[in-house]
Amino acid sequence: MRNDRWIRLNAGWQRPGDHRALGWALWQPGYTARPWPRDELRASFTYYVCEDRLGGERGIVARATATGVVHTAEVASADAAYRLVADTLFDDDLAIPPEEWHAERYNQEKAKRPWPQLLTAWRVVTEPVEPRVLPELAAFPRTGWLRTSGVAL
Repeated sequence: MRNDRWIRLNAGWQRPGDHRALGWALWQPGYTARPWPRDELRASFTYYVCEDRLGGERGIVARATATGVVHTAEVASADAAYRLVADTLFDDDLAIPPEEWHAERYNQEKAKRPWPQLLTAWRVVTEPVEPRVLPELAAFPRTGWLRTSGVAL
């Protein structure tokens, strides 16, 4: 679709005030993540970040441009997932210490699930945009990705 835009629910891990972030997803083999920007997710891929706002609404708050990607790979453990992301996407400017990675709520939930799991991760530079609260953002698919041509930005 020519005018489609991808919107991601939450940005992933980002230091307050920083414009660099990491996003990642873990899931069980056999689950087909849809919708998902499989073909699009590469360096220079741009999407919009949606976050929960005060009052229970959701709004677009940033534009994100991918600068690095770990394409879908099978990982044997939470430690293996961390190591793959660290080896591929971390540098002196952006890194998550292992204890913070394992303490992150999403990773703790995924660690309770059977392994191996599939991992996709990406690094982005974000650019704040004027927050846009839109009713179309109330419900996201399980993947956390929304593909729409109906949101005008």
